[in-house]
Amino acid sequence: MQGMSVGGVDPSILRELSGVYKPFIKAFKELVSNSYDADASEVSIEFRDDFSVATVTDDGSGMSPFEFRNEFTRIGGSSRKWSREKTRKGRERIGNKGIGFLALARYADRMVVESSRPHEFQTVHRIQKTPTAFDPREALGVPISPELLQPVFEFDVRKAGTNTKVRKSCIKIDWTRPKVSISDGVGAVDVEMRVDCRKLAFRATLDFDRLLKLADNADLEKLSDFTLIEVFALPRKSSRGTRISVEQLKPFVKRELRAERRKGFVRNVASRSGLEQLVWHLSRCTPIDYQKGLEACEAIASLLKDASPPTLDALQLKHGKSSETLRRPLYPFQSEAAVTHRDMVTPVEINDGGLVAKGFIAGYESVVFPAEYRGVSIRVRGVAIGDPTFLGAEFLLTGAHKAALSQITGEINVLRGLDAVDSLNPGRESFYEESVDFQILKRAFRGEGERVGGYLGKTIDAVLRRSQARSSLQNALGRAGYIRRAIDDVSAGVTHLMSSGGAPAAAIRGMLKSKISHTNGLASAKEAPFGVPPKIGSMSVQRSQRMPNAAEIDYESGIVKIDTSRPEWDNHIVLFKRRFDVIHKQGSASQSIAEVDFKDNRILVNWGHPARSQMDERGFLRTALAWVLARQAAEGDADRMMEIAITLLSFTTQPND
Repeated sequence: MQGMSVGGVDPSILRELSGVYKPFIKAFKELVSNSYDADASEVSIEFRDDFSVATVTDDGSGMSPFEFRNEFTRIGGSSRKWSREKTRKGRERIGNKGIGFLALARYADRMVVESSRPHEFQTVHRIQKTPTAFDPREALGVPISPELLQPVFEFDVRKAGTNTKVRKSCIKIDWTRPKVSISDGVGAVDVEMRVDCRKLAFRATLDFDRLLKLADNADLEKLSDFTLIEVFALPRKSSRGTRISVEQLKPFVKRELRAERRKGFVRNVASRSGLEQLVWHLSRCTPIDYQKGLEACEAIASLLKDASPPTLDALQLKHGKSSETLRRPLYPFQSEAAVTHRDMVTPVEINDGGLVAKGFIAGYESVVFPAEYRGVSIRVRGVAIGDPTFLGAEFLLTGAHKAALSQITGEINVLRGLDAVDSLNPGRESFYEESVDFQILKRAFRGEGERVGGYLGKTIDAVLRRSQARSSLQNALGRAGYIRRAIDDVSAGVTHLMSSGGAPAAAIRGMLKSKISHTNGLASAKEAPFGVPPKIGSMSVQRSQRMPNAAEIDYESGIVKIDTSRPEWDNHIVLFKRRFDVIHKQGSASQSIAEVDFKDNRILVNWGHPARSQMDERGFLRTALAWVLARQAAEGDADRMMEIAITLLSFTTQPND
């Protein structure tokens, strides 16, 4: 191998660019992005057993040694031109920043690149003065043996800036040295060189350890001398493509990859083994197809059907005896995912100012786990930009609205716009705020100003709508159940007194023979809001009979069905053999706690009584019923009234109360 200059790198730039890819996975994914840009269909990743070496092999178009020098290792280079061009397969390029080779500089000692490409390399070398002699290998920038270069090298010499060829008699080439000589009197010339690379391959080593040491020493003159390359004849049966090995991974990288899965119940990705974490993150941030399971979530599948750019056919990862084909994971397709409801799925479709994006945002009734799925993944050219995000909405929300974010996930694929050069930072971990396309995306996603709206606002509303409806329904059912239990307690207490015999039983029996109304104003009071509510949250209530469940919520139609044939909605109380309606009234504080109408078989309970503020609803209703019955049965005997009331209040149908 021979040393090869790749154009010098300023140490300050080197430190900055080699540090933007954190952690290791975000640097490693650049190798897969390179394969995608090379039109690869299949990519294989293999880790050595001890994680000291990671190798990425693809079947893409490959590189000639000249492309390796001029494009792969050139910072910036022609990246802006590339960003506007598509690959031969029609893919928009991902790795067009021109700094991908530095991504792994701080994670390994060296990188070995092996590749070839069947194409013709062309370049023009201008010479200002003649006569002159030059080594064509220096002009090409790649050290190649004369024996290998001679049969594949052609050149023409033209007068500078014209199409006029210089006479062959003025040009000589000596392949023993090698040297191209141009005689006197020609003036400035352009040497047009062509190399047929169909039979050439190369192996190059980028010495990161040396590079960073030179950078630390600010040795600018030597900084370009960290690359060794060997150009050789391509073996006949050699397959095309590129093989990149990252060798001598740093101890902290190997330690992370070897980390074992946490013991016990593992819920989040961060609790998985080091290799499992790498697989998950790599699957999320590379251009691969979605995992199988789309059919299990039809609402999401239909939104993603035409919303993804071209992908790799296969991305495989091997370590030891294990091998795994990676697919892009989404929360709705996970086995542990909660049920996805259509009314909580917000379709995203943006077509504004040159930005075209499609996808979905989905809310769930429970918190999303693993936690790494929370937020919306935004993909540009098939690659996730940073971790899932809410684009700053989390800093604007409070209370229940902020809590709802833990129940939201999603994915937006940008199909046009958000150029990878103009809108994304070098590590593709965030957007440039000043990007016009990003501002359009942000506005559509979360609205404008301090109020969160847009697609995210709709999803938050859907989450809260379900939460409020469930909470309100639970409260309504619970309230009805407590009211029913209070009535049952008093009814059972009366039966107990009657069966016990004695004076209290005689008093109750005498009271139940009455046909007189003992009401004094509560009959005309406004009824208290008990019974089946007309609305649950923002949804209409529909009374139903003999349902399998106590209630059902149809979120799409906005209707709550309640089975009113169940006992908890029955407001009758049976006192021995006589049946009374319990009617709830909103009387005044000066009116009785309750009144009995023996004529129409009604018991009126005053929920406006001061005692109401001292106890819960069940306790108050038991108290009101017990005292009004004790008062009526005792007929002025205070001791007997207390005896009956205390017996009724102490008796319960639930022994554990």
